[in-house]
Amino acid sequence: MRKNLRGWQSVFAFTFRQATQGKAFRIVTTLVSLIIIGVFILINVLIAKLEDSDEIIDPSPIDTVYILDNSGLEATDYKELYPEFSQDYLNHIELISIKDKSEAEVVKLAESNSPNSIAIIISATNGTYHIEARIPNESDIIDADAWEIVDIISKTFETNKILESGLSMEQLQAISAPVNSTYHDIGENTNPAAFAIKFAAPMLFSFMLYMMFILYGQTVSKAVAEEKTSKLIETLLISVRPYGLIAGKVLSTTCVALMQFSTWILAAIIGLYGGNYIAQHFYPESQNIVITIINFIRDNIGETGMTPTAIIMALIMFCVGFLFYCTIAGLSGSFASRQEDITQSQALFQLPIVFSWLISYFAPSINNENLTSTLRYIPFTAPFSVPVDLITGTIGLAEGLISLIIMSMTTALVIILSARVYKGLVLYTGQKISFKTVINILKSNN
Repeated sequence: MRKNLRGWQSVFAFTFRQATQGKAFRIVTTLVSLIIIGVFILINVLIAKLEDSDEIIDPSPIDTVYILDNSGLEATDYKELYPEFSQDYLNHIELISIKDKSEAEVVKLAESNSPNSIAIIISATNGTYHIEARIPNESDIIDADAWEIVDIISKTFETNKILESGLSMEQLQAISAPVNSTYHDIGENTNPAAFAIKFAAPMLFSFMLYMMFILYGQTVSKAVAEEKTSKLIETLLISVRPYGLIAGKVLSTTCVALMQFSTWILAAIIGLYGGNYIAQHFYPESQNIVITIINFIRDNIGETGMTPTAIIMALIMFCVGFLFYCTIAGLSGSFASRQEDITQSQALFQLPIVFSWLISYFAPSINNENLTSTLRYIPFTAPFSVPVDLITGTIGLAEGLISLIIMSMTTALVIILSARVYKGLVLYTGQKISFKTVINILKSNN
C-alpha cells in the first residue's frame, strides 16, 4: 500500500499551497471572518440595547383612582400590599378611598377632577365580588390603561381577602405558590430547558453540517474530476501513483476546508464573547442568551456534557466525518471522464448527504430512541448527530468511541475504494463510464 501511495505528500503539499496562497482564498477567509465578528458584536449590542429599552416603561396616563369599596370587607391598603405601586410608572398614581357615596357620585367626582381620573367600584353579590372600572366621558384614558389598574386592584383585593381569614404570611405564600404538573420516565432528565436544548441542538448542528458538506464536497469532487479529465494526467502518473494522487487531493482539500471553517468558528467565538464584553460595558445588566445557554449546557446537561474529553472526541468525530464525505466526493469525481460529466458525477455524493441529513434532522422530532441510537452507528448519519450528542452529554464517551471507531474504519475503506476506482478509470478519459465497467475494475487486481 505504501508503494501505491507514492507521491501523495507532494500532491498534498502542492494542492494545499495552491489553495491557501491564492489571493481569493485569503481575501474570502479574512473578509468573512471580519464580517462574522462584526455581525456578532452588532447583534450583541443591539439586543442589549433593546433589552435596556424594554426595561423603561412609560408612566401610566392615570393619575387619580377613586375607589368605592362596597364589599363589606376591611379597607384594602393597596400601596402596602402591592409594592409595584412604588415603581416609576405607577408611583404617581393617587389612590383615594370613597365612603358614603353612590356609584354615580363617585363617577361624577372622577369626571370633574381631571381627564386622567377613573373610578373603581367594588361590590359583592351572593358571595361573589365584582371589580369594575368606570372611565369618565371625554377621558384621555383607554381601556388597556384602565384594565391594568383593575388587574392590580383585583390582585391586591384578593390578597387582603385572604389575610382577613387570619392566615400568616407564610401560609399566604404557600397558598399563592403555583402548582406545576408534569410526568417523566424513571431516570429521565426532567429539566425542560435541558430537554429543549438536546432536542434542538442536533437539528441545528445537522443543518450546519449539511451546508458545509455540500459546499466543500463540491470543491473536492470538482478538483478530482478536473485533474482526471485534464490532459496533464498522463504526465502526473509518471511520478505519482493514482492512489497517491487522489489521497493527496482529498486530504489537502479536506484540510483546507477544515482550516477555513475553523477560522470562521473562531471568528464567531471572538465576536460572541467580544460583543458580549462590549455590550455589558454600555449596558451592564444585559445577558447574552447564547452564552447563557452554553453555561447552562456545561452546568446542567449530562455528566459528560461540555467536558474537555467530550469536546475533543466530538472534534475528532467531526473531522473524520468530514473526511468521510470528502472522500465520497472524491469518489464521485473519479467517475467523470469528460468535463461535461463533472456536474452529473457530483450527484453521487449529494444524494447520500441530503438523505442522511433529512433522517438526522427529523429523527429528534419523531422521539424514537431506537432510531436515534441506530443512526449514531451508521457512518452516513453519525457525523450529523454524534459530535453534538457528545458535547451536550446525550451519549456517553463509550458510545462516542464506538461510533468514532466505526466511522474511522469506514472512512479508510472508502479511501481505498476511491483510490481503486480512480486508478481503474484514470485512462478512460473521454469515454462513457458504465456501471459494468466499474464493477469489472473493482474485481480486477489493479
